[in-house]
Amino acid sequence: MADKNQLFQHFHPDEHAFVEKVTDWFNTVIDQYAPVVTPFLNPREVAIIMMIIGHNEEVKVDFFGGYPGAENQRAVLAPGYYDIQPSDFEIVAFDIHYAAKFNSIEHRQILGTLLGQGVERNRIGDIIQAKGDWQFFVDAKIADFLEFEVDKMGGYKVKLVRINQASQIIQPISDWKPMEVTLSSLRFDTFISEGFRIPRAKAKILIEGGAAKLNWGQVLDAKRPLSPGDIASVRGFGRLKYVATLMETKKGKIRAQIELIKNK
Repeated sequence: MADKNQLFQHFHPDEHAFVEKVTDWFNTVIDQYAPVVTPFLNPREVAIIMMIIGHNEEVKVDFFGGYPGAENQRAVLAPGYYDIQPSDFEIVAFDIHYAAKFNSIEHRQILGTLLGQGVERNRIGDIIQAKGDWQFFVDAKIADFLEFEVDKMGGYKVKLVRINQASQIIQPISDWKPMEVTLSSLRFDTFISEGFRIPRAKAKILIEGGAAKLNWGQVLDAKRPLSPGDIASVRGFGRLKYVATLMETKKGKIRAQIELIKNK
């Protein structure tokens, strides 16, 4: 593996701390000849690990979030000879039992309840739903604690029930809504302005005020350029995904395919 300072050249300064973590995990595997399981990672962190480790012969890496297509996943880094198994990811899935006929709960209430127990965000994986059914994934080390402590969410009585069979995991419904927009540039503030239909000046204030994130990291630079695959989130507004560039107009504007999750 390259020296840390050499690796830093390929990543934004905001990502250097995570790059350093990846090199530490790598070195632990090399030194101890044993696998390392990471906290839950967002897609950008997954991509960084792949860029750093890739197809290294000494250390292999695999990812899993509890079900196929999970957004938040744990990584297992292991010696090249090690056969990584699903159990190595140490993930427990819970089904939330509640009186769905009379009550409704939301993603923010579930996450807020879990964080309210003093649980760090990176120990919680995806929270998924389909037709009023809710499930979530957590680090196995906190499963017993949550099962014992959590009995209410959003003011409603709930019971957390462990899921032991993969067939019991629901097929989540995507909240992303496809859109097409015309961008005058690929600046961060322009993207937020067009995606949420707000003035660019307001988008700039939100970014510089710390209310916006890009690829799960806080970015204060309104001029930061975007690339396909980038995901932006703005507190109080929702999330935007830059899917693809469709065409460039004669006037130099960019017709882009994006996806949106708007806060309710």
